[in-house]
Amino acid sequence: MSVAREAIRFDNVAKSFAEYTAVEGISLSVNAGAFLSVVGPSGCGKSTLLNMAAGLMNPTRGSVSIFGEPLSGINRKAGYMFQQDALLPWKTVEENICLGPELRGVPSSETIAQAHEWIERVGLKGFAHRYPHQLSGGMRKRVAMAQTWINNPEIIFMDEPFGALDVHTRLRMEGEILKLWAETNKTVMFVTHDLEEAIALSDEVVVLSAGPASRIVGTYSVNLKRPRNLIDIKTEAAFNDIYGLVWRDLREEVLRSYERS
Repeated sequence: MSVAREAIRFDNVAKSFAEYTAVEGISLSVNAGAFLSVVGPSGCGKSTLLNMAAGLMNPTRGSVSIFGEPLSGINRKAGYMFQQDALLPWKTVEENICLGPELRGVPSSETIAQAHEWIERVGLKGFAHRYPHQLSGGMRKRVAMAQTWINNPEIIFMDEPFGALDVHTRLRMEGEILKLWAETNKTVMFVTHDLEEAIALSDEVVVLSAGPASRIVGTYSVNLKRPRNLIDIKTEAAFNDIYGLVWRDLREEVLRSYERS
């Protein structure tokens, strides 16, 4: 029996900002190729965990390891999709997608060929020469997806990437992410406020407590078969069983968050 390869590990991690402690005593392991979601009340440190694993900030205490190696500086094995896309308004779709490979020194001809493959892959054929202001919110997210995946990172961090989209566009984008993930076998660490989204997408859901000094209050396996039909999955009894189990813990932390605010 093979042992799963560990992609991300938090060892007793804490992060403080001046006198405020965002997270405390976080120990968490994410296996390579897994899709893990982190949920919790607003302000509980979900994004802080992503930022530490991405190397955008250092833990105050504890350590983060990536594929068994202590993380020091920016995580070069990772790509990051933020809540707000990072498209440059003066560059076209093609130019925005090419930016990452260009900065890494990939030859222009190769970069353009890769960009066109990704433009077609994310459903933007015919839009290569449009500018961000000419795109819908969902189309901009598709560009951001291509921007991230074209660099072929081993790990993808996603910080509420679909929070601003309408429900129908969001559902389509969730389906696109699952398709890309299944095809590329990336490790995904996904932050969301939406418990239904977390369960529908993930192999595992981690619940954080209300802040300050947020901690892990529960880790839940999502044993729903793949591929998943995201349109109908929320009507399945197994989905609702998992939702009820996770919500029991999450509800308590949401109520605590209300009380503290």
